[in-house]
Amino acid sequence: MSMAGTIRRTVVIMLALICGVAACGVAASSVAAQTARQPGAPVPACDPQLTASPSGRAPCDGAPAPAVAAADDSASHPAEDPSPAAAPVLRYTPSLNGGDPIIVPQPFRLRYLFGGEATQGFDSAVAGPFRHLPTGVSVLDGYAAVSMQGRRSYVLVQHASTVTRYSSSELQGQVFHRTAVLADGDLSQSVNWSLEGRSTLGDDSLHLVNPLPARLVGQFATAEPVSAAYGINGGRIWGGDLSGSLSWKPDMMRTIKLQFRDAYHQTFADGLHNNIANIRFEYLKKASERTSYGFYGQGTRETGTLTCDSRGAGFEVAAKLAESALAELAAGPEFGSSGCGRRQAVNVHMALAGTLNSSMRAYVAANREFSSGYVRRGTWEDNVVAGIGKRFSRQISWGLDAGYVKGTLLGSVLTYHGYFASTEIRKRLSESLTVLATYRRFDHSISNQGVRRNVVMFSLLWTPARHNAERSDPYMSVGRQGAVTESGHEN
Repeated sequence: MSMAGTIRRTVVIMLALICGVAACGVAASSVAAQTARQPGAPVPACDPQLTASPSGRAPCDGAPAPAVAAADDSASHPAEDPSPAAAPVLRYTPSLNGGDPIIVPQPFRLRYLFGGEATQGFDSAVAGPFRHLPTGVSVLDGYAAVSMQGRRSYVLVQHASTVTRYSSSELQGQVFHRTAVLADGDLSQSVNWSLEGRSTLGDDSLHLVNPLPARLVGQFATAEPVSAAYGINGGRIWGGDLSGSLSWKPDMMRTIKLQFRDAYHQTFADGLHNNIANIRFEYLKKASERTSYGFYGQGTRETGTLTCDSRGAGFEVAAKLAESALAELAAGPEFGSSGCGRRQAVNVHMALAGTLNSSMRAYVAANREFSSGYVRRGTWEDNVVAGIGKRFSRQISWGLDAGYVKGTLLGSVLTYHGYFASTEIRKRLSESLTVLATYRRFDHSISNQGVRRNVVMFSLLWTPARHNAERSDPYMSVGRQGAVTESGHEN
């Protein structure tokens, strides 16, 4: 069996184990919760301030009404606990079918999510057998997911598949698959674990017509800088990454976290592959209700054609500015081996995201960070992304995202660079149907070999109201949300 086959099988087995262990934990917690509830116990009332809901629906719509106790039974009821209930800790994760981030855990024990999308558009430079061709493109996308929640853990599994057909007779249809698994749980009141896996398989050019990936700053979704490099690889590709963390909170003020990530990418046309492994240690302390700070150390190793080792450390701070914005800053020295190409002196992360008013949001982020692995033999990158969004009404919204990336290649002084811009306007037709118009521009090069593509798409999205995920509101005040660092720690 080839190395690629062995790694693929290993990643699949690990993802299967993650799903199995987390699902068992969710099922056990659910059974325990049902056993602990006494027959006839009243259902707690819905609190609209702590309940998420899809856009256009009241927070407590569909929630069960609290049971009314009989007057003569009042003496048998236990006395209420006067201590205030702890507010739920909400986290967020990108959705594979686009749109606003998904809230996790979902407010359901078990829920099946699904939807679909039909798109008709135009691509100015699809890679053909002999040349790049302008052509019309038809896209069908299907999405399915399942969310399971227990008392101490939750699991969210997502999958999306895309099929394309082109109007040009020189081009064949293509398929692209995307899968994501997220599991999180508490070992005790002070120890938390999380595991996350992602996989992509198919023709690389379909990255340009699929929903672009997102990176989160609190509940705000920002564009992934790797979008600026999409289309650099040619033909069929496979990529998978597995990440996890273990957090310990010795008290309400401090958090100690250990994280790992391993990413593998392969291009089938030439059989080349690369693997990037990263480990990171963080110590975080809450300085106030609005600010936290800490220190981190990290190590990265890339293998493939050559080997690159990089070690670094630094200081980080996260702050909630007023009630409408979050800011993050992390920086420190970095030391790399000769195999990394151009050596780096520092690692940097800066981000600012928030709402300008009740109908407008914006963000900007800049990084000097190690490559995600998508660019073959990529090492250190400098990147910048920015975006703005406007909600004209409850049914109509508009967004604009742009980014730039410049990076170095393993064992070489050669660089690659690129930029992208994407704008879209959405209109909700009903609780289940949305129309979307999108324009994207991609411009990038490696060693002066440039690729420039314009993509125009008109889409109809179908997401059944009863099978749609609860999502964050990008125009909501962050007053009830904690400051979140780059690593995703919520204070």
